[in-house]
Amino acid sequence: MIFLKSPVGGKAKWLLAALFLLMFGINGMNVVNSFVGRHFMSAIESRDTAGFMRFAWWYVVVFAGSSFVGVMFRFTEERLGLLWRDFLTHRVVRLYVERGIYLHMSKEGAVSNPDQRITEDIRQLTTTTLSFVLMVLNGTMTVLSFSGVLWTISPKLFLVAVLYAVLGSALTIWLGRPLIKLNYRQADCEANFRSDLIWTHENAEEIAREGKQAATRDRVLARVDDLVENFRRIISINRNLNFFTSGYNYMIQLIPVLIVAPLFIRREVEFGVIGQATMAFATLLGAFSLVVTQFQAISAYASVILRLGEFVESAEKAGMGNPPP
Repeated sequence: MIFLKSPVGGKAKWLLAALFLLMFGINGMNVVNSFVGRHFMSAIESRDTAGFMRFAWWYVVVFAGSSFVGVMFRFTEERLGLLWRDFLTHRVVRLYVERGIYLHMSKEGAVSNPDQRITEDIRQLTTTTLSFVLMVLNGTMTVLSFSGVLWTISPKLFLVAVLYAVLGSALTIWLGRPLIKLNYRQADCEANFRSDLIWTHENAEEIAREGKQAATRDRVLARVDDLVENFRRIISINRNLNFFTSGYNYMIQLIPVLIVAPLFIRREVEFGVIGQATMAFATLLGAFSLVVTQFQAISAYASVILRLGEFVESAEKAGMGNPPP
């Protein structure tokens, strides 16, 4: 990867290493928290005052540790994302200007709104790529950490979690698949609207002198109509997607209770296991269900990848025969 081999690559590697360590810390604290909660609730059920106070203090320690690790993880992620964006933007701008690629981008058939692709799309690419990679890695660690916990409580509950996540992910993809193209078009609509406003400001005197107010107004309002209509379609699909994901998330709270509570009633497990199973099930489902919980962000990210891919391809064609910087 060019970024890691660049002059700032050493700093990037240190930040990556810190993220991995903090990720292990987050998952370790979550596992500890599940057992503290289990014993805390069991102490309440058995009216054990000493145990109740002991595990209440453990809760405070675990919450403090989890808060610190979580904040540092987010801070480190943002610093790494900013470092990557800074490097990539400098590299693209140098190519764009020094090779004269900007001269070719205005030709017919060239990609639209290169300025927006360099600014917003690079920002989203760096921050979102890093976020998704970390989510997948953290989800993998979470699956490894909590699969054993859930399996020891109830193998049936573990299998239900896997099946529930697979079906949920498949239905989410089916419902939300049009969002990728719509998000792609929305970015262009917004950029076109912004470009026309800038053009109007820069050519204000000419518009007034030649009486082009009506034509300019109609063109700008047509841009508004385009982006509003496209966004209406996005909102409609998000509505259908949210109906499904909301029900999906609510059932996560009920399913483990339905399976584990009968075990408690038959005195096969202690009372605290119900709470631990609920937490472990929700955490494991969160790791398995990244497509369900992040599909709207994933669809927007996919459109960014397509837009930047087009920009890079067009830049390469425009830069052929020009000397490198």
